[in-house]
Amino acid sequence: MKIKIAFVLLSLALFSCNSKQQEKITNKKETVHESSKANKTSDTIHYQISVYDDSKLADRISENRESLKRLSEKQLFSKVNSKMTEQLDEKQNQFFKTNHDYELLSFAKGNIFQTSSEDYIFAVYDIKSNRLKFLLFNGATNIYSELFKDIKVENGLNDCGSYSFGTLDYQFAQENLIMNEDALEINPGYYLEAPPVKVADISKDENFALKDGCFSKKTSKTNLENTLCISTSPVYNNWDCLKYNKTNNTFLIFYSQAFAD
Repeated sequence: MKIKIAFVLLSLALFSCNSKQQEKITNKKETVHESSKANKTSDTIHYQISVYDDSKLADRISENRESLKRLSEKQLFSKVNSKMTEQLDEKQNQFFKTNHDYELLSFAKGNIFQTSSEDYIFAVYDIKSNRLKFLLFNGATNIYSELFKDIKVENGLNDCGSYSFGTLDYQFAQENLIMNEDALEINPGYYLEAPPVKVADISKDENFALKDGCFSKKTSKTNLENTLCISTSPVYNNWDCLKYNKTNNTFLIFYSQAFAD
């Protein structure tokens, strides 16, 4: 009888030990799983949505839209468009002849997509949707794309300490067009003297004071040629610059200079 009782007690002890061991393994697996989920969440890239496409901001940007429409109806954009399209080659000129809703306001060309081709960025006013857009032409693929919509944009400057409302299309329209209405009325040609979009080696371009600007932690400060830059204030010589990522067909805003009084 004593032997049977001892056997039962030993069996219960072994069962209890095994259960605790299984519990530890299960808890360990759950901890690893939760940790993995947390890492995936922290690695998620939040791409920008143009403020023109954000319904939550419709009221806030309504004045911007109204101002753009007014400038277009006053024929200020068409005057700039005429001067701009004259500088394009036949292929790009034909694109704007067949896309009548686009009024070309600025452009730049260079190796934007890193394929040794002649790529373009176009800043256009879209009459139909009443907004500013950035169009990109990939010379290697012969494809036109819209920034933010077709090619996503990541803001790598969250640690730079400066903030301006709106995505680059909105800022461009507000600072380079709406705030310069008087100058455009007097002489639309002045607008061509200092193009508000460019593809350049910003380490050699005199418009950029790199030591005073802010670089993203996600990129190096080397290989700065063929950088796509968009003016965010012609008054203060403010720019945001982007680099194309071939692996996922996106742009990273990696450099900014935001000066003020």
